Parts: sequence; C-alpha cells; structure tokens
Amino acid sequence: MTSELPTIRSGGDRSLDDRDATTAAPNDAADTGSGVPVLKVMLFLVGCVVLVLAAANLSNLGEWSDRWGVIPVFLVFFLVMSIAGRWFWAGADAILGALMWGKTE
Repeated sequence: MTSELPTIRSGGDRSLDDRDATTAAPNDAADTGSGVPVLKVMLFLVGCVVLVLAAANLSNLGEWSDRWGVIPVFLVFFLVMSIAGRWFWAGADAILGALMWGKTE
C-alpha cells in the first residue's frame, strides 16, 4: 500500500476535486504538474526557524558550557544544527526543483 503526500500546486493545475471522479486514480502518475510536497515545505520552514533560533543563541553557548560542560553543549548544538540544516536543504531542494525544473518526488 502506497500513500502519496499532498502537494502544493502551481497556478493552472486543477485539483482532484475538479476532475471527474472516474478518471482520478489514487496514484495519479499522469499528473505532470509542478508541485512541492507539503512535508518538504514544512521541513524547510521548521529548519529555517531552528537555524535562526540557534544563531540567535550563539552568545549563550559560553554560559551553557559553564553550566553543563563544553562537550555536551557542543554535541547537542552540533546535533541540532545538523538536523535543522538537513531539514532546510531537503525542503530547499524540493522547492527549487519544483520551481526551476518542475521536478517532484
């Protein structure tokens, strides 16, 4: 059983509600419209927010290191930045791919 994520469609595409119910398949492979999966857009936005929050808290790293130790603070900060960067780039790749080349996953 496969499930397809909802997508954000660009201008002239018709939604599934506008199509005849008999012609719309669950996995509409014939649909070549450029869309971005909603999950990728959400990952992009969350990644942006986490990266901005991390940048805003750079001045607190010294205080946190004194309180909890340098190694745990470094490891947690590195982990948070790595995950946020991965989310940001996954979303950015999907958005740019859909806008520039019409690629969707």
